[in-house]
Amino acid sequence: MQNNIVAEKFVKAAVKSFEEDFGIFANKVNVENWVPKNKSDKERSLFLFYVVQLDYATKSQKLYAGATQLLKDAPNFFNPNIILSLTDEKLLNICIKYLKPRYPNEACRRYKINSKKLLEEYNENPLEILNKSETAKEALKRTLEFRGYGNKTGNLFLRVLISVFNPVFKDIQNILPPVDIHDVRIAYLLGFTETDEMSERNINTVKQIWGDACKKAKVNWITFDRALWLLGSQGKPKTKEDVLKLVGLG
Repeated sequence: MQNNIVAEKFVKAAVKSFEEDFGIFANKVNVENWVPKNKSDKERSLFLFYVVQLDYATKSQKLYAGATQLLKDAPNFFNPNIILSLTDEKLLNICIKYLKPRYPNEACRRYKINSKKLLEEYNENPLEILNKSETAKEALKRTLEFRGYGNKTGNLFLRVLISVFNPVFKDIQNILPPVDIHDVRIAYLLGFTETDEMSERNINTVKQIWGDACKKAKVNWITFDRALWLLGSQGKPKTKEDVLKLVGLG
């Protein structure tokens, strides 16, 4: 019970610090902040669709910086028709040069398979994933049907789409936040878990901890999730005291 109370207080403090640009939260470098400007909604959603699916086991900032440069050098690249027209060798070279995925061959295979599915089922527009869904749960289910979109990247993609395009889903608070190594590490430092290992069991435990805390604190988990990622990646806390100080509780 005590941990639940502490978690609720922590969630409120993290969101408040994020919204007020306190300390490390002044430098917003979340996925949402990499969305290209002066592009149509469809083009922006395509950029997110192709880049977020590679946001695992990699340095996120390098991935999004590389994708941004690729968009400048080849403005039409993030398009299913273009990707399907490329030879496997050409696509692989582009991915290695700009996106630097951990597994380049799998990234290319994923791009080809997902491009075909996007064309056939969603009129080549990722926003149709939202438009065809009556609930956030359904939108997440549709997202997870694409190759490589798992519990972390799938929830992250949905989070970003909702943050950027603001669809109305009444059940959004019932979707658990994506969890990465930063989320798990912070939960461990605060004493909410006994380990910081990235096991499926521990990841699911941390998801539930943060999801429940956001509901009890009556804060949007999407905002909290953005704050938590900045806290871990930019603040790099080593102790519980570090974590609390960074959100203004120390």
